[in-house]
Amino acid sequence: MTSTSPDEIRSDIEATRARLGTDLDELSDRVSPHRVAGRTAQDLRRRVSSATESVRPKVAATTGSATEKARHTADQAKSTVRRQLDAHPQVTATAARARDTAGSAAGSASQTVHRQLEAHPQVAAKVHQARDGAAGAVSATRRTASDNPRAAGLAAAAAALLAVLTALLRRRHRAARRAG
Repeated sequence: MTSTSPDEIRSDIEATRARLGTDLDELSDRVSPHRVAGRTAQDLRRRVSSATESVRPKVAATTGSATEKARHTADQAKSTVRRQLDAHPQVTATAARARDTAGSAAGSASQTVHRQLEAHPQVAAKVHQARDGAAGAVSATRRTASDNPRAAGLAAAAAALLAVLTALLRRRHRAARRAG
């Protein structure tokens, strides 16, 4: 047993109070909502950054691969179309006539639609609503494609194929006009 004097007891109590005060300050700092939120946000940023860094090379590789496949497919389609058009000039002439007929029909239809819309303002309002809805759908599709590189690559391949076919048909049509 140790005998302690009242002064020693008071000194021990003051030292204990000082330690408790320091411990309470540290505890208060740890559970402060501001500090907890800061630590949580910092941890979340660290995790997102880590996840992003681990995924970035995979996305780049996938995008590169999809782009290369799209180019290859477009090149193959271009070659196939050229061979088919070279082998079948009557197809080229028929396609050119169909395109011309479709263009003429589209022009006539456009004029008819404009006259009808002028005559019926309620219908015109509905048409404008449909057009705006379609524009929203196109925007949503573009956003979806930008979020999905594979879909974007396939869309690019389809667009490239369409551009190649259009160019070849135009070239054939010009050649047919010169020859005919």
